[in-house]
Amino acid sequence: MGIDLNINDLLIAGVLACLFMDTFQRLLFITLQIPPSNWGMVGRWTAYAITRGKVINPEIDNLPAISGETSLGWLVHYAVGIGYALVYFVLRDFGWLDNSFYSGALFGIASVVVPWFFFLPAMGKGMMAKLTDNPRLVCFLALINHLVFGLGMAFGFQIIAQIPAS
Repeated sequence: MGIDLNINDLLIAGVLACLFMDTFQRLLFITLQIPPSNWGMVGRWTAYAITRGKVINPEIDNLPAISGETSLGWLVHYAVGIGYALVYFVLRDFGWLDNSFYSGALFGIASVVVPWFFFLPAMGKGMMAKLTDNPRLVCFLALINHLVFGLGMAFGFQIIAQIPAS
């Protein structure tokens, strides 16, 4: 284990992973009319969590919109992606992951526990989306999106590995 943490590496990997996922969601929308993630709602949830201390907020969909919530949601999305890059980096440093797409896929699949067991319940959708109209579809889309995210993360770390050390 030799942690050589470089914030630029985390930014590259995290942003690329988010871009992979966002592009994939746009393709799903174009081809199958499956709407992409609503980052505005994530921004609203974040704002209410910060200003009112309400992390579990099942009525978030019915609360008034907050100025700048969409921008805040996108910022949170990319910040979380960079946070995931730190986790990936540490797991890679411990030798549990490498820069392969296999490791990226495993990481992405494992990371879906966060929306299934935290974000969906916190936003009133229930554990594993049980309070939505189609829990299986919501969970499947979260899984596929996180798989694509993980592949993007591995790709990001592959690019970083090709950059000569300065």
